[in-house]
Amino acid sequence: MATSSTFLRDAWLIAGFDLRESIRTRRALVLALLYLLVASITSYIYVEVVRLAQEATSEVIGGMADTGDKLAAAAAAGAAQSAGYSGLLYVIAGGDQAIANHLATYPPMVLVFAWFSLGALPWLIALTSYDLVAGDLHLRTVRFVALRTSRGAFVLGKLLSQVLLVALIAGLGMLPVLLIGGVYLPRFDVVDTVLALLRAWPILALFAFAVLGPVACASQLVRGPGAARALATFFLFVLWILGIWAAFAPGLSALRWLTPFAYKTYFFHPDLLYRLMNAAGCAALCAGYTWLGFQVFRRRDL
Repeated sequence: MATSSTFLRDAWLIAGFDLRESIRTRRALVLALLYLLVASITSYIYVEVVRLAQEATSEVIGGMADTGDKLAAAAAAGAAQSAGYSGLLYVIAGGDQAIANHLATYPPMVLVFAWFSLGALPWLIALTSYDLVAGDLHLRTVRFVALRTSRGAFVLGKLLSQVLLVALIAGLGMLPVLLIGGVYLPRFDVVDTVLALLRAWPILALFAFAVLGPVACASQLVRGPGAARALATFFLFVLWILGIWAAFAPGLSALRWLTPFAYKTYFFHPDLLYRLMNAAGCAALCAGYTWLGFQVFRRRDL
C-alpha cells in the first residue's frame, strides 16, 4: 500500500512540475495560439454561414408582395434549414439516430467548436507532446529523476501533465466561441452556450487520453525529439487510415477501436453508460499504447 501511494505521489509531483514547466515554454504558447486560431476560425465560419443563410432568406422573402406568401416562405425556409441540420447531425453521428438526437441538444456553435476541436487535437498533440519522454532522454535529465522515483511514475506523471495542459488550453479555446458569438449573433444565449461548453470540456480532455497513448509510445521508442515527432505523427496517420479502412472492411470493424478516432462520436451518446464506457476505452487505449512503449523505455540505458 505504501509503495502504491508513493508511486501515485511521485507521479503527481512530476505532473505538477512538468505542467508548470510546460506552461512557460514556447511550445505551449504555440499550442495555445493554434488552438485559439482553430476555435476562432470555426466560430467565425459558423457565424458567416448563419449570416449568409439569413441574408439569402431575407432576399427571397423581401421580393414577395403578399404577407401570406412571406410567412409561408419563412416557414418553408426554416423547415428546410432544420431538415438540413438534422441530416448533417445524422451523418456526423455515423448513422446513429440516438446520437444525432443528442447532438441536437447542443447549441450549433458549440457543436461546431467541439467537433472541429476533436478533429484538430490529435495533430496538435502530436506536434507539441512528442518529446514527452524523448526530450528527457535526449538531454539525459531522466537520469536524475530515475534516482528518486520509478520510471513508471515518471512516464505517468509526464502523461498526466500533458492531459492537464490540453484541458487548460481547451478551456482557453472556449473564449473565442463566447466572444465571436456574443458580438456577431443577434440572439446569442450566453448562459446556454457556457453550460454547453462546460459539457464539452471534459470530452476534449478525455479524448486527449486516447491520443496521448500513441504519442507517448512513440516518445519512449526513440531518443531524439525530431525522431519522436516524426514517429508520433506517423503513428497517428497510420491509425487514422486503419480506422477508415476498418469502418468499411466487412468483419474488421472491431479494429477501429484500436485507434483514438473511433471514440469521438460515442462521447455524444444520450446514455450515460455508453459515455462512461467510451471514457474508459480512451483511458485503456492510452494505457495500452503507453505500456507498449514503456517495455522499451524500462530497459533503456539512461
